[in-house]
Amino acid sequence: MARHRWVDRCPVNSRQTQQVVAVEWPTLGVIMVFWVLLGVLITTGTRLPPALLIVAFAVLGGLYMSIQHEAIHGHPTPSRSLNWLLSSAPLGVVLPIARYRDTHLAHHAADLTDPADDPESHYVSPEAWAEASGSYRMLLRANRTMVGRLAIGPFLGVARSLRADVSLLRSRRDVRAAWMLHVIAVGALVTVLRIAGVPMWIYMLGFVFGGSSLTALRSFVEHRAIDDGARSAIVRSGWFFSAIFLNNNLHYTHHQLPGAAWFRLPELTRDLNAETVAANGAGVYRGYSDVARQFMFKPFDQPVHPLSVTIDG
Repeated sequence: MARHRWVDRCPVNSRQTQQVVAVEWPTLGVIMVFWVLLGVLITTGTRLPPALLIVAFAVLGGLYMSIQHEAIHGHPTPSRSLNWLLSSAPLGVVLPIARYRDTHLAHHAADLTDPADDPESHYVSPEAWAEASGSYRMLLRANRTMVGRLAIGPFLGVARSLRADVSLLRSRRDVRAAWMLHVIAVGALVTVLRIAGVPMWIYMLGFVFGGSSLTALRSFVEHRAIDDGARSAIVRSGWFFSAIFLNNNLHYTHHQLPGAAWFRLPELTRDLNAETVAANGAGVYRGYSDVARQFMFKPFDQPVHPLSVTIDG
């Protein structure tokens, strides 16, 4: 199987080379604003119509996943412990942040998109496809459309992560510890929500599912398995999605410089001539409306890793 060109296999992908040496105030400011807004929403949000409360929770859920992503890459302070304290609350409920950290850093060191190596790949191997039932194949195909990714992508992602972790529970003490701490912390979260009077179904539908669905939108076209060219894409976006995703829509740039803070990515995208490189690889999109126009109901790519095999029908 072909490996990436240097643009995707640059050494900075395998480790954090841009260490934070001072407090990054823009990032710290975003984190503080998030916690204030979440506190206001939990304590007073039940006065809002349920639909509006769900939307507000979804936006904060998407932002929190972006904040956790920044913390995984060493932001916003030189102190890993402080970064962890600011972003490790299990607000997303379904997975421990420690497991997200491990798999995401593995993703940066991986042969991008290869399901045998990349834990965040949305492709499956030819062997997995051959063994899949007809209904599961339908789900995998649906997951390659935007509407499918937003609706079922979060569930498929959680199922994949749980399946991987179940196989590790016996052999990995750190995995067991991560899950034990996570269960205890989720119990504390549920207690806080009940005291505040926030219905769990609203929180789960809004912050957990809605936030994951927003993140699935960001990741939908960010990687494509191609033999020759960069496998990371760029999606231009307006202020709203750039803020929610903390510029991670400039995904090629992030993979080239994973230690760079989110607020530096637009400038670095220009410095790297990233749009030209991405346009000759995974692609450049004018915005998420452009992505929706092309792939709302049409598959972005086939489920099987295309460098291995193609699907007949």
